[in-house]
Amino acid sequence: MNKKHKKRSRDSKIFGRVSLVITVVLITLSLFFLYDIVLIAMADDNSDIPASSEGTDITEPPVSDPVQVVTEEPIKMYISDKTVYLAHLRADGKSYTFPFKVDEEATVQTLLDRAGIEISENDYINLYEVTTPLFEDIYVEIGRITYEEVTETVSIPYSTEYVDVIYSVWAENNIWEGNPYWDKYKPKDIAGEDGTKTITKRIKYVNGKEDTVTILSEKITKQPTTAVIHRDMSHLLDLGDGAPTKYVAKLDVSLTAYAYEEVGGQVTYTGDPTQVGYVAVDRNVIPMHSYLYIVTDDGFVYGYCYAKDTGGAIKGNKIDLFLPSMTDMNNFGRVNGTVYIITYGAE
Repeated sequence: MNKKHKKRSRDSKIFGRVSLVITVVLITLSLFFLYDIVLIAMADDNSDIPASSEGTDITEPPVSDPVQVVTEEPIKMYISDKTVYLAHLRADGKSYTFPFKVDEEATVQTLLDRAGIEISENDYINLYEVTTPLFEDIYVEIGRITYEEVTETVSIPYSTEYVDVIYSVWAENNIWEGNPYWDKYKPKDIAGEDGTKTITKRIKYVNGKEDTVTILSEKITKQPTTAVIHRDMSHLLDLGDGAPTKYVAKLDVSLTAYAYEEVGGQVTYTGDPTQVGYVAVDRNVIPMHSYLYIVTDDGFVYGYCYAKDTGGAIKGNKIDLFLPSMTDMNNFGRVNGTVYIITYGAE
C-alpha cells in the first residue's frame, strides 16, 4: 500500500513540472506576439505624417550632371525606357564615353565640346560631320592631319654608253701611236659621274604617322656625266687563215665605211640585217651575194665578207664597209685597198 502511494505522489510531481514549463512557453509566445502588434501599430501611425510638415525641411537630393567617363573600351548602358544612351569618342590617343538624354538633340559637335576636343580644318571625322545627330553607341574618331614640307638632295645615277670599235683599235696600235695629229681622234673612255637634284616634297601625317608623300618640285643642280666605254669588237671580223690563194678576180678599190647610225643602215639591199662582214658595192662591178676578201693598203684587214648592200654613191670600184659605230666610221675615212672576189654571187 505504501509503494502505490509513493508512486502516485512521484507522478503528480512530474505532471506539475511539465505543466509549469508549458505555461511559461505559452506566456513567452504571447508576449512576442503582443510586441509585434505594437510595432505594426506604431509604423501605421508614422505613415500618416504629411510629406512636408511645418518646421521640417525635407528636400530631394540634387541631381548631378552626367559625369565624364574615360575608358579605352566603350561601356554599354541598358535602360529599359531608353531615355539615356551612350556616345563614344576617340581622339589624340584617348577614348571617351558620355551619356546623353534622348531628347537632348545632341550632335557630334556636342560630343566634342563635352570632351573638350577642338578640331582644325585639316582634321577629319570618320563617317560623320559635326552636325550629325548622336545616336545610341555612336563611335566618333578624330584623325589629326598635319603637313610638312622637306627639301632633300638626291643623287642622279650616271648612264653608260658603249661604243663598239674595230678599225679604231687597229689604227691606235698601228698608225696613231706617237702621232700627235691623230691623238684627238683616238677613242677615249670617259669616267661616269653622278649628278644631283633637289626634291621638295610635302609629307602628310595622320595621327603622327606618315600617310602620303607628294612631290612638289624637282630641280637638277648638277647634270650627271655619261660614262663612255669603247668595246673592241674585232672578233666579229672573219680573218680566216689570211688572204685567199684562190679567187676569180682581184680589184684595186676605194674604201669608205658606214654604220648603224646612218639613215637606212639597219637592213641591207638584200633584206639581211646590217652587220660586220656585209659590204656595199656597185652591182655593175660586183654582183650581190659575192664572196669577198678585203684589205686596205695601210694593212687593215677587213677579211672575208659578202656583197649584201648597195647605194647611190657607190659607183665603180668603190666599196663601203660596215663598221659597228660612227666613231669607227669617222676614223676610217677614205682609204685605198684591194678586194679579192672569191666567188661571184647570183643576182
